[in-house]
Amino acid sequence: MSALLKLKMIDGSVFETDRLIGFRCRKERYTPYSSLTVTALADDFILDVVEVRFEIDGKVIHNGIMDDLSVTKSGGKTVMRISSRGFSSMLAQNELAPGLLTMLSLNKLMSEKMIVPNVTWQDSSDTVRYIYVKEHDSQWSAVVSLSLTLHGDYPYIGEVNEIRLTPKEQLMTVSPSKIFEEGSTGDYSKIVSHYHMKDVNDSYSYNYTDGFAAARGIIRHKYVAYDKQFTALDDMGLQYRLNFTERGCVSRFLSYLGYSGEELRDRVVFPDGTEAEISALDICGNAKKGIFTKVSCYYDRYCNI
Repeated sequence: MSALLKLKMIDGSVFETDRLIGFRCRKERYTPYSSLTVTALADDFILDVVEVRFEIDGKVIHNGIMDDLSVTKSGGKTVMRISSRGFSSMLAQNELAPGLLTMLSLNKLMSEKMIVPNVTWQDSSDTVRYIYVKEHDSQWSAVVSLSLTLHGDYPYIGEVNEIRLTPKEQLMTVSPSKIFEEGSTGDYSKIVSHYHMKDVNDSYSYNYTDGFAAARGIIRHKYVAYDKQFTALDDMGLQYRLNFTERGCVSRFLSYLGYSGEELRDRVVFPDGTEAEISALDICGNAKKGIFTKVSCYYDRYCNI
């Protein structure tokens, strides 16, 4: 397998190299962008990078903005270190104008309200009655509200900078053979047991709990202000808040040699025959070990239900 780094400069020129010392690309179900770190050899100093593109065997696994770049010369070698986030990271950084958005669809939100370069989205004209945008709400928060209202599911970034509300119809199933690590994790540090929200009369009349935390001896109460976004949807807003605190609380992972093109929400088969949806994906490589992959499968309110 071969990995290739492409850097586009502000003048339009492109620098390419496969002389990689090490790299890591991460994609995660609840993070609206891929992240990439690369250490590579260069011929000279490189400045004004406007686009970072990373490929494995011709498949683009990351395309994004430059966050950090350092180039050093030592011992006759020029080494550059790069940190990049996918273009979809700007969805969480763009603020929408506060107010009511009516008859909103994903197509309308992405093509009319705020256009983000190099970001695509699932073709969806399904509409919701309204979404209320609070002050300093991001474009991604509107996508989340839209997805929860339409499908009761959390959105994600599929492939390269593509917003998806639902998984693709054609999903890959991976059965790794060169496995070198398998395990499981549990993280209950973030989960909340009770949510309470004010009503228009300034009383906490909206309350939600599901017993998941309390059954584990965890009692954490949270009080939030009146939220116009979800008041017409019964307990949906509080349920989402509580569900989100349980994200990734239980997971299984598998590490293996190679990379087969798998993406988030594809499926992986564990050695015991269990099949699960991929919730996090780490594709790594270095000059000594080659390319290897770690997949994590969450078991929470939105993954592997």
